[in-house]
Amino acid sequence: MSAVVLVAALAAAVPSDAAYRDALQLVYAGQTDGALVRLSELAAGPPADPLGASLEGLALAWKIEQRPDSDTMDKDLHRRLDLAIALADARLRADPEDLRSLLARGAAHGVRSRLHLFRVQKRDAARAAVKMREDLMEVYRRQPGNGDALFGLGLYDYYADVLPRMAKVLRFLVGIPGGDRERGLERIRQAEETAVFYRNEATVQLFMIDAYYEKEADRAHERIRLLRQRYPASPLWALLLARHERDQLGLYAESAAVAREILAAGEGREPGYGGAVAAMARVSLGESLLLDLRLADARRALLPVKDGIPEASWVGPTARLLLGRSLELEGDRDAAMAHYRRAAESPDRGVRRRAQQALASPMPAAEVRATHLLAEGRRLRDAGRSPEATEAFRGALEAWPACREAALRVAEDDIAHGRAAQARDVVEGLAAGQDPHPPWIRPWARLLLGRIHDVLGERPQAVKEYQMVFESPSGLEELRRLASEGLERPYSSAPPSGGGADRLKYSR
Repeated sequence: MSAVVLVAALAAAVPSDAAYRDALQLVYAGQTDGALVRLSELAAGPPADPLGASLEGLALAWKIEQRPDSDTMDKDLHRRLDLAIALADARLRADPEDLRSLLARGAAHGVRSRLHLFRVQKRDAARAAVKMREDLMEVYRRQPGNGDALFGLGLYDYYADVLPRMAKVLRFLVGIPGGDRERGLERIRQAEETAVFYRNEATVQLFMIDAYYEKEADRAHERIRLLRQRYPASPLWALLLARHERDQLGLYAESAAVAREILAAGEGREPGYGGAVAAMARVSLGESLLLDLRLADARRALLPVKDGIPEASWVGPTARLLLGRSLELEGDRDAAMAHYRRAAESPDRGVRRRAQQALASPMPAAEVRATHLLAEGRRLRDAGRSPEATEAFRGALEAWPACREAALRVAEDDIAHGRAAQARDVVEGLAAGQDPHPPWIRPWARLLLGRIHDVLGERPQAVKEYQMVFESPSGLEELRRLASEGLERPYSSAPPSGGGADRLKYSR
């Protein structure tokens, strides 16, 4: 066989990048086992492909992370990564210019670092990350536009710069190079646009970074919605969307709606939406309803999973904790205690700690009363009955002076009735407060602060506040619209011709 024919035969045997990419798509579509089968077939060759073996490792890492309590697949992952590295080493010995093998080896080290980090093995994670960086930097030097190399380098740059203090001490001890947060973010964003294999990984990582490190909840919201739209067959993105809308944005009604969609898919027997997924969706729905102060509805959602299910026993203690909270808010401390005791037996440290705190510290009676008034104010506001809603909010604030939502609504009414100066200190405090509950309190307070500046003739300061709200409205299009109106023209406290104050819809 001539050399030309041999090269052509080998090239035909190597799977195309599109075939690998299509196989990897199955991971994000909720079909990890199918992805593993297909990637294994593609990587087997001949000739055996180190890049295929490293992508197998990525798919298996996803499967492991969905089963955090079991380490039975860890050895298999290390075996696959060892194979990818060995294949890459052999090819690089034959051809040191083989960028595909260099990328594969760097990617394999990256997946190994990811597993070590998942298992909280920080020193091993750091060492593997250094090896990843070395290989990917070489790919980058030879091919600066390689989006897949940029993804790994971006992750390294970002996390090496934003790690907690103890991890930075470890970085010093292990001797790994420092990172650069801004450069890391830019590289991951480039990868999201240009990577051949890791484009979806870049989107996932940017969602996590924006949600939990950068505190850019609106940007994270765009990405998790994109992932859910792109892969509707996977319940993972729906569950993450429901959690993000509830915890990071305070969109309780929207979060509850997503949870109900998951439950409906399970009842329709859509693959992947039953069993543990349905149980988690019930807990998510119950928590959203509880935070929306729809206490009876929350209990109806939670009761079917209060004892867990065989596939997801861990959901039981969380459901018990939430049931206890709803009952205590109803004023039935004794019934709540029984649920708290069961929740305190949870293997989850966070659930156990919260249950123990609830057992030790009863909710003050004044806070319980205020919560009922707050719920009443929300419902009245939803119905367009603004004067009665404000009265309920004032009652809640009087009973519970620390209630930031009630304080916000009272200040909003004061501004609308010409008492902007009186509301200023409260609004400034709310706009500057840390970890507000619900999270939309801060941008809404900024909107009110912009209105105060307008009323007091401080237009440049008002525009600055409106711009911040427009860019980060906590997922509320209504809030963005009001900020846009403030940017277009100064606010006046004169009542609008149609009557009634601006309303935030809490629920559907």
